[in-house]
Amino acid sequence: MRELVSLTGWQAERQEMAWIETEREFGTPLPADFKEICEVFGRGSFCGYLELLLPVDSSDPYSLVGRWEALKSRADSASVRSFFEPYLVFDGSGIILWGVSVTEASYGWLADTATPAGKWPVVARTDPLEEWHRFDVSTAEFICKVLTDREFRPVSVAAKVERPFFQTYG
Repeated sequence: MRELVSLTGWQAERQEMAWIETEREFGTPLPADFKEICEVFGRGSFCGYLELLLPVDSSDPYSLVGRWEALKSRADSASVRSFFEPYLVFDGSGIILWGVSVTEASYGWLADTATPAGKWPVVARTDPLEEWHRFDVSTAEFICKVLTDREFRPVSVAAKVERPFFQTYG
């Protein structure tokens, strides 16, 4: 997490977020580093690309819970099933989406309530039509690699960005 702050040069006041309610909705704790990233950075995107889904109004489809509830309500539809294949929308186990990009990339955890949240792998893909890629790293390490490691394929944006930054949406 400190590396992410250092890489981006980000300085802002920490924001309190509704984690108790959010985790109650999911029925499981979420990774501590993700919660810290959300509180430190808030609403915005890394390098104008990777956007976090924050734990705000659950009726907002761009929130962590709102996106999950919208997908869960249609989990049996062919389009949602094919989007998550070979996994499922989280319901005790499955993918919890925590980030998106302007180019339709998706970022999530392969979550399971039987496994501590800090051990959940990150899954990602850069296009809805391609396969999910699994990364056994923390959320913070994953974001750092996306921003800085040109060999972190296929999800890296390092070749497109001179210096990592965070852009707030206010």
